[in-house]
Amino acid sequence: MYRSLLIIFLTLFVLQVAVAQNAGRIEGRIVSERNEPLLGISVALQGTTIGTTTDEEGKYVLKSVASGDYTLVASGIGYTTIKQEVTVEPGSTKTIYFLLPSSALALSEVQVTTSKNGEFVQPIGTTATKMDAPLKSVPQSVQIISRRAMDQMQVVRLDDAMRNVSGVTMETGFGGRTDIFQVRGFRTSTESIFKNGFRNSVRTFRETANIQQIEVMKGPASVLYGVSDPGGMINITTKKPTAYTFHDVQLTANSFGQFRPAIDFGGALNDDKSLKYRFNAVYENGDTYRDFVSTERLFLAPAFTYDFSERTSLTLEAEYLDHDQASDRGIVAFNGVIADVPASRSIGEPDNVGKHQNRLVQYNLQHRFNEIFSLRHASNFTYSSEKRKVVEFLGLPKNDDTKSKVTRRLQDQYNFERNFATQNELYATFKTGNFLEHRTVAGVEVAYSMFDIWFNRANYDTLNIYNPQYSRLPKPTKLNFGDDYRDNTKLYGFYVQDFLSVTQRVKLLLGARYDIWNFEKVSQVLNKTTNTFSEVTTTQRNTAFNPRVGLLVEAFGPLSVYGNWSKGFQPEPGRTREGEAFEPTTSDLYEAGIKSGLLNDKVNIKAAYFNITRRNVLVTDPLDNAFSVQLGKVRSEGFEADVTGEVLRGLNVIATYSYTDARSIDDTDAKKEDVRFRGVSKHSGSLWATYELQNGTLRGLGIGGGFTSFGDRPVDAADSFRLPGYTRFDASIFYDNYKYHAAINIKNLTDVKYYDGSQSATAIMPGAPINVQGTIGFRF
Repeated sequence: MYRSLLIIFLTLFVLQVAVAQNAGRIEGRIVSERNEPLLGISVALQGTTIGTTTDEEGKYVLKSVASGDYTLVASGIGYTTIKQEVTVEPGSTKTIYFLLPSSALALSEVQVTTSKNGEFVQPIGTTATKMDAPLKSVPQSVQIISRRAMDQMQVVRLDDAMRNVSGVTMETGFGGRTDIFQVRGFRTSTESIFKNGFRNSVRTFRETANIQQIEVMKGPASVLYGVSDPGGMINITTKKPTAYTFHDVQLTANSFGQFRPAIDFGGALNDDKSLKYRFNAVYENGDTYRDFVSTERLFLAPAFTYDFSERTSLTLEAEYLDHDQASDRGIVAFNGVIADVPASRSIGEPDNVGKHQNRLVQYNLQHRFNEIFSLRHASNFTYSSEKRKVVEFLGLPKNDDTKSKVTRRLQDQYNFERNFATQNELYATFKTGNFLEHRTVAGVEVAYSMFDIWFNRANYDTLNIYNPQYSRLPKPTKLNFGDDYRDNTKLYGFYVQDFLSVTQRVKLLLGARYDIWNFEKVSQVLNKTTNTFSEVTTTQRNTAFNPRVGLLVEAFGPLSVYGNWSKGFQPEPGRTREGEAFEPTTSDLYEAGIKSGLLNDKVNIKAAYFNITRRNVLVTDPLDNAFSVQLGKVRSEGFEADVTGEVLRGLNVIATYSYTDARSIDDTDAKKEDVRFRGVSKHSGSLWATYELQNGTLRGLGIGGGFTSFGDRPVDAADSFRLPGYTRFDASIFYDNYKYHAAINIKNLTDVKYYDGSQSATAIMPGAPINVQGTIGFRF
């Protein structure tokens, strides 16, 4: 399978380079004076038949443009027509951004509707540079999953989309109740999933209904975002208010008995369209493929944009999420053999309870001073809480010759989390000399977070997982003290970045960030002799400086080569045996790769080599295993390749391959050196392809399908045994026109038995068996 993917990549590339290209490409984005993206703006080359219109993010692409000099014209009803001279060179891409002023002679309103949420391929992203930039010009690996691709896959949970990102392995964490992934071998923590550029720390599944696109930037993101996992970051961009009116109502259901009605409304609330809104809402209810794990979910997401003037706008977004779902850590293995039980088998109880609440408020104020300077001031506040009362796995009995039993405990837990962050950024676009074009951002971020948790526990019973008898005993009424603490964190970050166009073919990315991290832990300590509690407070302070340097050169024709180096950091709360605070773990990324537009830029191909080394990793203190020391060093290196785009008219493809060699390379215990990372597959790949009829009475009817494939993965940190590799096939048939849309997806088409991931040898999550999911929707 992997060899076939590689052959496809190489064949496409060789064909493209072999063709004598006289064509180029023009792409960019069009915004109003209020800095809002403009939908339906006509973009054309004067005197030719080449033209297109912008999508709802204001983006446009003109493909297969013969080399020469042209006049690019942008026009729309109610806006001043803008013209700009442009020179197209063979095999090159010209990026042009327009600010389109409103016209005093605005014509009557023209209603604009669309049957598709943007393009299957999104060529422009913001995560890697904090500004709109063509991905093919950014000297770092970034992959985008667009809304249109998500709709064709019928994405309900975030991992449905992430299966089609190279270098990403599915994970399970927090009792199988939140989004956790492995990126380039490193597990993503709550520190590395963002929403609209802000850290989005939650302990339940994030809702996908209001996602516009998902950007995955590979490697540490500390240069712009501070605390970051070494493997990469995931940034969710939400749907924004629109000036045009639309309504979309849909119902999704699956064969496990789950149904999800949802709405997506948008439009202007006044005549001059200065006040716009977007509203997404979802209700979800039903069972899952796991016993005793049902779900009930309510999600509301209003968003408003108000334009104070031609140059100033404010966007306010909120999210309300209630999600009831019991935690579930999966099944166990005995002496390296995974229990042969159905994928539905649970170690929990029918009356397990999990209640989760998430609240989010964001605002984004933008002001454009002139053609050079603009300002962004934005803030984010989240509040989340969780209440769990569950019977769950405790351990394996010592004298179980049958290898069939587990002991269980009852845990009563409550935790809540508050996060506040504000970002203040100044942007500048200017030239120095005759050649250097600068796109610069300088910013300050201040963030505060608080996490509070307490839990009590009591031993419960022993369960035979091959012949389980649930609720045999009454639940304990007296629980023992488990833990009670509060973590308070303050972060101050100062950053600057300059994205330079040295020439049209040479891009240089320079940036750095300085962070000050202050941490306080307040713990309640139980004195078992007096049965009283005392409060203990510990503090910690770390600073970090993290630079990045990247260079991209358009070598010849459609081919660009790039390289970058960046540093990252993550604080390590805690102290050594001697009472000294831990230093942050640090990481270094070295990456080199190629980017190319194939078949006249209809298909994008990327390939990259990466090497990430992480230092100051905690390992057990050889003198006292109750403590840790920072002597560990781990490394992940490998190769990734991605092909995304329209291979033929109507045929869209996302294909990925990844080779990841992630292992320990330095440890105080020689036996632990050269041990592969838990949950990381050396070889993985995916393919998702759809074909949609472009003409005739059945226009909008399409079929799709693909697979995700992973090699074997270590099941625990000691690599004592491995989860078996697997290949899962999915298929889809869909229909989409201006009024109706419907889809039927069959997931795990061949009903292969597989495992999504593991936290340890006693927390292994089975994958879902074959299931059918359908969606029907109506636009008006």
